This record gives sequence, C-alpha cells and structure tokens, in this order.
Amino acid sequence: MSTHYSSRFALAALLVSSGLMAEGFSTTEYITVTKSVPHYSTIQEEIPSEKCYDVQEKVTSGGTNNDVVGAVVGGALGGVLGHQVGGGKGKTVATVGGAVLGTLAGQNVGSKYNTPATSSYQTVRKCENVTTVKTRQVLGGYTNVAKLKGKEISVESDQPMKQIPVTITYSY
Repeated sequence: MSTHYSSRFALAALLVSSGLMAEGFSTTEYITVTKSVPHYSTIQEEIPSEKCYDVQEKVTSGGTNNDVVGAVVGGALGGVLGHQVGGGKGKTVATVGGAVLGTLAGQNVGSKYNTPATSSYQTVRKCENVTTVKTRQVLGGYTNVAKLKGKEISVESDQPMKQIPVTITYSY
C-alpha cells in the first residue's frame, strides 16, 4: 500500500512542479487596419431669428365732430329753458321737451361746423421672433477593423487608425 501512496505522491509532485516551471511571455503586435468606418450622429439645433416686414397702415388726422358737442350743449340749454316754463306736471314735460328740442337744434347747428377727417397711409415695420430647426450630421468617431489569425477585430477611436496594437501571450 505504501507503493500506491508513493506513486500518487510522485504523480502529484510531478504535476505541481511542471505547473511551477511552466513559463510564458507576452508581446505586443501591431495589426494593419483594413478599413476605418466613420460614424455620424444627427443633431438638431434651434436657431432663433427675427423676421421683419413692412405693412401699410391707414392714418386718420383732423376732422371734428361738432354735432356731438352741439347736441350735448343744446340739450342742456333746452332743458334749462324748458324748466323755466310751466308748473307742476307741466314743468316736467316742458323740461324734457326743451331738452329734446335743444339736442336736435344743437346737433343741427354743430354739424354745419364739422370738418372732414383726412386719411393717408404710412409704412410701419413689424417684427416677430421665429425659431428655425436645423438638422446636421456630426462626425462621432471611427470603427477601425483588422484581421488577426482569420478573426476580425475592431477598435473605436476618434481618428482613423493605421494599426491596432494587440497584446499576445505565449505560454509553454
């Protein structure tokens, strides 16, 4: 039985020592890039601006409405004069009648002194704020592709690359 244990011990010692004696090394190789593909992003910008245009506006000047002034003044004077006439309920009727007749007379007299308004047009500049949305493409980077031992590898970068560094570890 002791030979059985000693052969197992020898086998285990052989495996451990071979594992400890295994060596390896790493090296960096540079693989030539076969293609660099650019990536673009779409961005939208809001651009504020002011849009202005000219319009023609009607301008009225001068002109008087003396018939309104005449009606008010005539109505007041007619009411005062009518109040001087009559008595009792007749006084009230005379006041109202005087005011109505005074208003009509004052309006008629005032309208004779009205002056017509003159109209003209002037150019007025009007502006409004406008926002325009502009879409554009922005370069986001490159995907660099190379082949190593029949397999395709890729690396992202800001610029196109000529070679990709690859660390290879050899063990024996």
